[in-house]
Amino acid sequence: MPHPPFIILDENSDRPLYRQIYETIRRSILNGDFHPGRQLPASRHLAKKLGISRMTVINAYDQLQAEGYLESRAGAGTFVAEHLPEEFLQTPRVERQENETQSLPRKLKFSRYGKNIFEERCAILQSQKPTPIVPFQYGLVAIDEFPFDTWVKLTNKSYYSLSRNEFGYGDPAGYYRLREAIAAYLKSFRAVNCTPEQVIITNGAQQAFDLIGRIFIQPETEIWVENPCYTGAKQVFQTFEANLVPVPVDKDGFNLAAVLKPSAKGQLVYVTPSHQFPLGVTMSLTRRLQLLEWARATESWIIEDDYDSEFRYEGRPLASLQGLDRDGRVFYISTFSKTIFSALRLGCLVVPHDLIEVFTAVRALNGSHAPLIDQATLAAFINEGYFVRHIRRMRRLYEERQEILISEVEKHLAGRLEVKKSVAGMHVIGWLNEDLDDHIVSAQAAEFGVKAAAVSSFSLTKVERGGLILGYTATDEKQIKQGVKRLARAMESLDRK
Repeated sequence: MPHPPFIILDENSDRPLYRQIYETIRRSILNGDFHPGRQLPASRHLAKKLGISRMTVINAYDQLQAEGYLESRAGAGTFVAEHLPEEFLQTPRVERQENETQSLPRKLKFSRYGKNIFEERCAILQSQKPTPIVPFQYGLVAIDEFPFDTWVKLTNKSYYSLSRNEFGYGDPAGYYRLREAIAAYLKSFRAVNCTPEQVIITNGAQQAFDLIGRIFIQPETEIWVENPCYTGAKQVFQTFEANLVPVPVDKDGFNLAAVLKPSAKGQLVYVTPSHQFPLGVTMSLTRRLQLLEWARATESWIIEDDYDSEFRYEGRPLASLQGLDRDGRVFYISTFSKTIFSALRLGCLVVPHDLIEVFTAVRALNGSHAPLIDQATLAAFINEGYFVRHIRRMRRLYEERQEILISEVEKHLAGRLEVKKSVAGMHVIGWLNEDLDDHIVSAQAAEFGVKAAAVSSFSLTKVERGGLILGYTATDEKQIKQGVKRLARAMESLDRK
């Protein structure tokens, strides 16, 4: 029987137990302590030694196998992979040990921005880390259903159809044919009022937030944000030392009246009006018009994050806030991470006409431009009708998966989790009983291989009732059913503590 690795588990740590096992084994492999081909103990044996659930060890092993550190041999067991994914990135073991024991004699003098990043680095890296496809990770697409054969054909076609001159440095605002395609799509399906020139191609929504921050945010700039609020936007604003003012969200969405007072001085407002993240409500027309009127009167700016509005299961997708704007006060942000796949890293920012040049200049200094072939492929995917057809297919599939999730929750978690049908989006909220802390439940769920984020993690103030964000789009019927059963076992285990 293989000798088990030396692992110390900290039950008081914020990191799940499976993650602690994963990190210890991964570190041992990269340090050379576990050589290629070494056999690891069976999950049952290691779980018994550590006094934990076998499923916790299996989750750690599965993650290491998915990343290429371990390999399973039928009938033989689990072994350290012969060809490691990071072996060419590592220095020799002796050199690493010398570097690890010596601290560099220097004082780090960061810029204000660098200092803010340094202080928040752990939280940023935690929220921006790779997203494994497990129940119920939110924001991931049904990648197995994506038409990769079509995508590959369009990619190959792009290599031959582009002229040689186009393979130099391109327009910082993006490949013009893609900007034309996006502008036409947004006009038809999102009622966005824009020309191709107003569309700036970004590496996802995160870069759009960053561009806005670099131009409009300085220390103590007051930004009104939905509460709860998308973490990725909040973190970007905080690195620019903005003063974030939480604004409550009710059944009609962003409640502007809650912050309208003589001392109010909001200069930017961040909203997700079509499908509020994470609560899922829609901002009413009355409140949209009030917000636009306020922005016009105060010469303030509105950031509209339209992250998953394509997926509406009752009626047509709602028109954008930007389409109602007649004074050029709205920055419209969209991403293809929720419609194509996250790794594509393409999105767009629609800016008012008089700000095209300044945003293009900042984009030029912020990565020059997105990869040409990806942009050309996406342009063809949109122009040839594949994008709209794919959205329609996914809308039907996601609605089915939401129904399965709700049915399974009612079957296995009745009285523990309250879930209602959502007319839009890629996740639902599972509301907990008032005596339960959603952070604790979320952490316990992770022990059972379920990723259900706590609603309170996205709030700037204390929440009255905790809940779990349950994504359903990336997992099929079998995985959803297994995930609900795991979540039920996780919550039952809390009862025994």
